[in-house]
Amino acid sequence: MTCLSESTLTPKDLLVFEAFAERIAREAGRITLEFFRGDFHVETKADHSPVTIADRSAEEALRTQIEQEFPEHGILGEEFGETRPGAEYRWVLDPIDGTRAFVAGVPQYTVLVALEHERRSLVGAIYNPGLDRMLLASRGNGTRLNGSPVRVSSTPTLSSATVLCSSYSWLFHEHPERTSRLLGMCRYAPGWGDGFGYMLVAEGKADVMLDWGWNVWDAAPVQVCIEEAGGVFTDWEGSPTIHGKSGLAANPTLHREVLRILGGTAS
Repeated sequence: MTCLSESTLTPKDLLVFEAFAERIAREAGRITLEFFRGDFHVETKADHSPVTIADRSAEEALRTQIEQEFPEHGILGEEFGETRPGAEYRWVLDPIDGTRAFVAGVPQYTVLVALEHERRSLVGAIYNPGLDRMLLASRGNGTRLNGSPVRVSSTPTLSSATVLCSSYSWLFHEHPERTSRLLGMCRYAPGWGDGFGYMLVAEGKADVMLDWGWNVWDAAPVQVCIEEAGGVFTDWEGSPTIHGKSGLAANPTLHREVLRILGGTAS
């Protein structure tokens, strides 16, 4: 068990949590690869999203390691809910972000791990096991991809921008006018979504990523990874929260432009 003075965490202290997040995310990723492109049963949850034995096995491994290392911390995971609600610090987990891609045998799914304090993420790990890409960030320490510092793009206008989304069909269904306007103004709009898309924004390979209808386990690591890479992360109303229904990540200039199209207010 590791004990730290949690009321006065410094950037150096957070590197301890960051290293732990990397370790458990890699282990969860290793477990998912044991099932990837294999023969497994796919269930449908109440919210109509898929779940597999890989999701559950990976989250169980994440939880076991957190319980051993930080037994006083809370845990919230997509597959098994919340442990120790009300704890000052909480680990937020999505063992497979992009289960549909995982089921289809597409290696762009990710493992998401974050440490949350007072409704804000302090540490984030976004790991893409299929390509062995690890995005790590913690407050005051920047964002790194496989150990190298990364920054969001400096693309100045939407007409020059690459805009990503986890599901354009969902966006068109929920927000047809705003989605049509946004996509009509950008340069390129491929469908590299989920945590993988936010990795691309953090490293400056894509310019904007947006989501609608997600949960805190989707958003928590994204917030710190984007912000520490010099970007802006908010919901569609312009609130810098990981507890909203929507998400928008971009460099500061494009974030303001996209937020106007979506009808929100820049913070």
